[in-house]
Amino acid sequence: MFRNHKRITIQILKYVIGCGLIFCIIKSLLVGDENKEIPKFNDLEKLLITTDVENSKRLLTVRNTCQKYNLGMYKNPDKPSAFKHPPAPQYSVFYILRSRDLSYCPIYKAGSTTWIYNLCLLMNVREEELNSGKEQISTIARKAIPELEFPEADEALRATKKLLVVRHPFERLLSAYRDKLENSVAGREHGTLHFYRKYGSKIVEKYRETNFMPPGEDLVIRRNGEPPPAGIEPTFREFVQYLIHTDLANYGDDHWMPYYLYCTPCTIDYDIIAKVETLWQDQIYTIHKLHLEDVIKPRWRHSGGYQNASKIYFGQLNRELVQKFYEKFKLDFELFDYSPDDYYQYATAS
Repeated sequence: MFRNHKRITIQILKYVIGCGLIFCIIKSLLVGDENKEIPKFNDLEKLLITTDVENSKRLLTVRNTCQKYNLGMYKNPDKPSAFKHPPAPQYSVFYILRSRDLSYCPIYKAGSTTWIYNLCLLMNVREEELNSGKEQISTIARKAIPELEFPEADEALRATKKLLVVRHPFERLLSAYRDKLENSVAGREHGTLHFYRKYGSKIVEKYRETNFMPPGEDLVIRRNGEPPPAGIEPTFREFVQYLIHTDLANYGDDHWMPYYLYCTPCTIDYDIIAKVETLWQDQIYTIHKLHLEDVIKPRWRHSGGYQNASKIYFGQLNRELVQKFYEKFKLDFELFDYSPDDYYQYATAS
């Protein structure tokens, strides 16, 4: 009996150690670095198997959520739907490469620059052109990969493997705010003045209170080397209020339109769902899945961000506002298995 107990204990220890080794391999791949070497042989095989299992779980979660809420291709016309959902995909937003068996829907502020850069390389765009800074990568990509319209786009989507890259919804929306609306003075080459005129000024006009006090310095992050905002821009709190009360399907921008409206995962049967949080390993998996390992390599074309930005900016919100914010993007959270729980703890405003 003692021997059996000892044998079982040893087997459990071997299992735990084995799982720990796999976890360490994956963890080491979570942070993107273009100089990082791709794992070889057994480590690579383990990574691909583990990521394939995770990808299958992600696809199943999307399918189950769409069925739960009676949406898209899973819709039963005799039952009500909890969300207003597009009847068909937005074909024009896709980058479709039939020669490479790939269709990609770009979620802006969710690793889109990384994959659009990769697509340009697949279309033989020179890296010198992509890195010149003369044009945005998305502009270069659209010249190399023109939009397709129905029915050609529908046929191409059915015939190719479809890729979607997502990110925690709150992280993506905060990133969009900081990049496009927080500072109308800096980053004008990326359209910040345009975004202020089209959205920011209207947000301030509608949601700024008469007794307005700007957020404290502990509730914002100022980037080194950039001029400060002019003081006319919306705060993150005002931006959140705008998102909560706006019909984003008709009046939203691509940078903050919900995933389910923009890339319509309930109307398209995606093959690969990658996440920014695991982008390095997901890139390796996608590249091998599409047999592109001799053409492109995993890369991280994403501007460096402040590690704890959410803890700071969500301090401008109270828990009730965080709850309403979550309810607005609830379907995105459920489709891609994200949780809002930590963000309630960040909320400190009265």
